[in-house]
Amino acid sequence: MQRDFLVESHSYDKMLRGTWRAYKLSSDLQLGSGQESPVLDNCVRLWLPSGTPMNWSSGTRNLRSNCLQFFWPDRWYMLSAFYNEDVLIHTYANIIQPAQILLDHISYVDLDLSTLVKPDLSYEILTQLEFEHMADTLHYDEPTRVSALMALQTITSTIQRSIGLFSIVPHQLNLSQLHTDCNKS
Repeated sequence: MQRDFLVESHSYDKMLRGTWRAYKLSSDLQLGSGQESPVLDNCVRLWLPSGTPMNWSSGTRNLRSNCLQFFWPDRWYMLSAFYNEDVLIHTYANIIQPAQILLDHISYVDLDLSTLVKPDLSYEILTQLEFEHMADTLHYDEPTRVSALMALQTITSTIQRSIGLFSIVPHQLNLSQLHTDCNKS
């Protein structure tokens, strides 16, 4: 098995924050027990098993949990769902500039604003002050600030109405299907 899909996280000033390698999952792969909704348009789904090295500017750390990541080329957010083996622990909804998705890698700009979403859809906005600080420090332009806050509103509205977006995140993974998909040539 080889993780052959590169993910690059950048700050608004284009500095590289982190890189990691993941498995890009086929669009028809059912991730869980069938409860999740079909994959949304143009969604790229990535699998990062526990132990995956995450290379950050502050050093390399291995993931403690299994992780699914969801990226879209036209949305101002991405999702990272974390699992204790096959059971969902929580999902981070990170506000980003729309990801640049290429054949073998994704590059995105993290806008320092995230929400922690539990399986019961309770949530907490984690980094509002960090967003405001980084927006001032790195001089986010006004359209970026507005788009980031609108994306946060989309995330919280979706959670509050229990519709759409978070239904793609399975509460229980089908690990054998993931391993089979990752072992394909």
